Amino acid sequence: AGCRPPHQKSTPPGKSPNLRQLPARSKAAAAMAGTISRIRLENFMCHSSLDIELGQHVNFITGQNGSGKSAILTALCIAFGCRAKNTQRAATLKDFIKTGCSDAAIAVDINNQGEDAFKPDIYGNLIKLERRITKSSSSTILKDQHGRKVAHRKDDLNEIVEHFNIDVENPCVIMSQDKSREFLHSGNDKDKFKFFFKATLLQRLKELLETIRDQVHKADSDVQELEKSIKPVMRELDELREKIKNMEHIEEIAHDIDNLKKKLAWSWVYEVDQQIEEQTVKLQKLKGRAPACQERIDRNTVVIDKLKKELIEKEENLRSLVGKTREENNMKKSMENNIAEAVKREIELEAEHERGAHMLQRKNGRLNQLQAQLRDFQMQHMQSTQAEASQMEKDMQNIQQQIDHLHSNVTRLREDENEFTAELSGIVKSINDISKEIAENDRRTKQIKSDIADLQRQQSNTV
Repeated sequence: AGCRPPHQKSTPPGKSPNLRQLPARSKAAAAMAGTISRIRLENFMCHSSLDIELGQHVNFITGQNGSGKSAILTALCIAFGCRAKNTQRAATLKDFIKTGCSDAAIAVDINNQGEDAFKPDIYGNLIKLERRITKSSSSTILKDQHGRKVAHRKDDLNEIVEHFNIDVENPCVIMSQDKSREFLHSGNDKDKFKFFFKATLLQRLKELLETIRDQVHKADSDVQELEKSIKPVMRELDELREKIKNMEHIEEIAHDIDNLKKKLAWSWVYEVDQQIEEQTVKLQKLKGRAPACQERIDRNTVVIDKLKKELIEKEENLRSLVGKTREENNMKKSMENNIAEAVKREIELEAEHERGAHMLQRKNGRLNQLQAQLRDFQMQHMQSTQAEASQMEKDMQNIQQQIDHLHSNVTRLREDENEFTAELSGIVKSINDISKEIAENDRRTKQIKSDIADLQRQQSNTV
């Protein structure tokens, strides 16, 4: 047959288990926290849809063999996290799905009232546990009393189970048919002790102690590893603390440096102001002297131009005189040539002395006359030329002296002008150098402030 719709009660005749309850002591009494009030099964083992409400105290479920009594107990084990193998009814969870169906569901309502309630502010008076099983997976959902989803992790389910001390694998809590047969037919004291050991939670306590021992060993190993790894960290921490102290000292030094820089800057400003005032006074004095110097330069320039003109005229006269002297020299050479010819002629006459002494005497007289004339002429010419040359040399020397004197004055004025210009340039350069020095000091001050800010940021990052 196919699977029935959810929440539809399955009551085949003669097969459905019956629920009997002992009389309640007080109907008004609140249910104890951790007790089960309702179980619903869908497509689980032989049940298509089964809904059972339980009483507050003891409940008996009866029925014929194969009616599904053990299936309810198995469903409780699966709902509270028991593995399929531990139920001794199936190998995997998908084996609990009813034949012909694709999934199964288990819903358990747990009372959550009283002093031992589990997170009543979240779940309220009722905790709804739902376990869904498919062919490939399974899931657990925890809901509050209004059906709102609260959690879905296995750890959340384990927290509830541990809180209410529900141990579905304990034979004293849930005794399956197989375990009951095994206990009743076992004559081995060792097996009975194992049963006792497990039923009294000693086995669980042993497993818990072993787990704790393993965790302690692991924790000791972790502590040793941490101690090894923390040593360089502690050294680094000590270094950082030392750096912090140094940086605090650096901050004080930087503050003092900042104050000193400010004082130094103001002292520089004061000195620069004084230097500027002194140089300004000198500049004004030099500016006052400039017009007089320029006037002297202009006046001497006029004189120099006039002297240059006179010099040109004298040079023209000198060239003319040199030309005349050259002509006189040419004439002298010509006369010397005539003398040479006369001497030659005299020699010839002496050679012809024998042909006529009278002729010789006459020629000698002529020669003497010519020589006398030549001497007179040379004397006159030399006296005339030397006098003019001497006078011209004196004039030229006077003119040259005046020119040299004017050149000296002009040179001195130009030197004064150059000195004034150099001094003015020096003042301007000094002002520029001072401005540059002030700018450089400002830049250094900003750089120091930037370095201090970087150190402060490093300190804050390190801390």
